[in-house]
Amino acid sequence: MAKPGNIKRTLHYFWLALMQHKIRTILLLILVPIWIFLSNVVVPYGTSQIIGKLSSGDFIIENYIGILLLTILSAGVNNLAVIRAIDWLDWSLDALGGEYLARLAFTAVINQSMTFHNDRFSGSLTSAANKLPGAFIDFKSNFVWDIYPLILTALFSIGVAAMVCAPFAIILAIYIVIYMTVAIITFYKTRKVDEVLADAENKQTGQLADTITNEMSVKSYARENQEKTRFKTATERTKMAVFGAAKVSLWRNLSMNIINMITFAGLLILIIMSHNWFGLTIANMVFLYSLSNSLLSNVWTINHILRAMNRSFGNAKEMVSILDLPLIIDDKTDKPLKISQAEIEISHIVFEHSGQKKPLFNDFSLTIPSGKSIGLVGVSGSGKTTLTKLLLRFDDVSAGAIYIDGQDIRDVTQKTLREAIAYVPQESSLFHRSVYENIAYGKIGATREEVLRAAKLANADEFIKDLPDGYDTLVGERGVKLSGGQRQRVAIARAILKNAPILVLDEATSALDSESEGLIQGALKNLMKNRTSIVVAHRLSTIASLDEIVVLKDGQIVERGTHQELLKANQEYAKLWSRQSGAFLEK
Repeated sequence: MAKPGNIKRTLHYFWLALMQHKIRTILLLILVPIWIFLSNVVVPYGTSQIIGKLSSGDFIIENYIGILLLTILSAGVNNLAVIRAIDWLDWSLDALGGEYLARLAFTAVINQSMTFHNDRFSGSLTSAANKLPGAFIDFKSNFVWDIYPLILTALFSIGVAAMVCAPFAIILAIYIVIYMTVAIITFYKTRKVDEVLADAENKQTGQLADTITNEMSVKSYARENQEKTRFKTATERTKMAVFGAAKVSLWRNLSMNIINMITFAGLLILIIMSHNWFGLTIANMVFLYSLSNSLLSNVWTINHILRAMNRSFGNAKEMVSILDLPLIIDDKTDKPLKISQAEIEISHIVFEHSGQKKPLFNDFSLTIPSGKSIGLVGVSGSGKTTLTKLLLRFDDVSAGAIYIDGQDIRDVTQKTLREAIAYVPQESSLFHRSVYENIAYGKIGATREEVLRAAKLANADEFIKDLPDGYDTLVGERGVKLSGGQRQRVAIARAILKNAPILVLDEATSALDSESEGLIQGALKNLMKNRTSIVVAHRLSTIASLDEIVVLKDGQIVERGTHQELLKANQEYAKLWSRQSGAFLEK
């Protein structure tokens, strides 16, 4: 259940969205009281005066032409100008405030670390980010058309009624206090079930996205029925949450109905008897009836108001919590990384994965000289990929430091650090955009000639030309329309285009067949010239020509040297080489 603090934070972000457009917000706050005063005071008062004179039998049109025109004019201005202006301002703040919060949510999610993303469903994050602008729009519209008018109606009704009949005003005030007290009590009860419903809907969305994203696994293992069962469980949870919310809402509405019926009966009796008790005119009796009827109608909407508020807070809860999360990996300063030699020094680092009992790296050190190429070898779990992620600051070390040209990478911005590194992971994920756009992603403002040259160097140009729309072919979500080897070549082309001083290849050629690998080995060799390069590989043939090979085991360096030196030493590397089958390293 959301705590008051979460509601305050939600209102804080909603207020930030409104303050981006202060003039529209202020105009809205001014126009709504005019609307309520005209519709709930001026028009009813004029109408009641006319009805009062008609009932007395001495109505002369000439004597009341002024109030008649005022009533008609007030109603016309209210409906044709004031309400329409409120409607336009409301819609414009929907668009502008919603855009601001959508971008705020996007920035918060994309700035979080890989650890954050690895612990969450991408579908749930998408749902939460999309729900925040919607929650703002619902809450703001609820305030403009329900909450604010209700408060103004109550104030105007009690204030005007006090000038006409003080006892009537006192009863109205007591009614509002009792009604609002009951409403607030039920608000805290219904908030819990609405948040349970919002949470169930987010998890249902996450489950749906997880299954669709892994459709290949579902199909290949014939697990459609199991996934249907899992999704059924999620939808049943949502269904039960809906019924739970409905049950609480029904009981709340029943209690409100009883209070309304008793109050309406009391006010009606008081209005009828007020002529004899207080000497009220027919006109004032009609006026008081209009005031009370308007107030009771508006107060009844408190059920809708509270339900909508609960829904808005519930929908915003998860994203607001994310907005308030501190960044796991954050920039300490605005200092940029300055590359001179691109020398990497890993100095006495300590690092352990979340949930692990002991560190993977404990007092680990490794220096990679400027312009040299280093191969990292070892069985799965030895720390090869983790080292590359620490270099990119996808995670931070617990102790020690990683330096580039003597600069601690934690003391420079992540943006400039990653701009200096061309990174190709083992499983390259492409955007659902054209092949051209995916390659061009490596360099802002890249020319078409540069993109085509990078594709040719990565041995990707030939297969790209055979695609239905060539370089303009959409690759599908995560690049599913391409084979693994094709995706990898597009990713390598992107890295070639980036032309960064440091190159990191994390099993970048593992998805390529031997022929394709052989064709791009020359390109990669040229790419690594005069660049500091780290190559992680299970396929040892891809690193045999590197300047040095480092063998890792359980987070420690057990051997290092050139390919020939390590073979002659006949130790760990030689054993790994001899156990290869089909040029792949066994675990």
